Amino acid sequence: MEFKERIRVLRREAGLTQRDTAERIGVTYRTYQNYEAGVSVPSGITLSKLASLFGVSMDMLGNNTEKTVSGAENRELSALLEEMQALFMGGRVSDEDKKYVIEALTEGYWRSKELNKKYGRKRQDNG
Repeated sequence: MEFKERIRVLRREAGLTQRDTAERIGVTYRTYQNYEAGVSVPSGITLSKLASLFGVSMDMLGNNTEKTVSGAENRELSALLEEMQALFMGGRVSDEDKKYVIEALTEGYWRSKELNKKYGRKRQDNG
């Protein structure tokens, strides 16, 4: 079952409308409609809110989402996260916080790819 189908089933089982769900997770009605239509995928934070609302794990909810990163891209994101340790005052970042940062970076990566595709931009390497 695809993500869009999973959230539709969970929403209906919870007895919620699309509008109710959107309000409870803090997105617009149209944004939530796009999730169920498969037009867009929620950010990691929104995915977390959906999982909490429906009483399921993020893994269960987000399993098999269409937009994932490859192993190489995930290694790059993980390396970037390690370099970002300084942003967290040099302290260690908890596994949960690392997960949120990786999700945010992944979301940013996909939004960038969509914008580049939409506006016909080509990636420019620095160097």
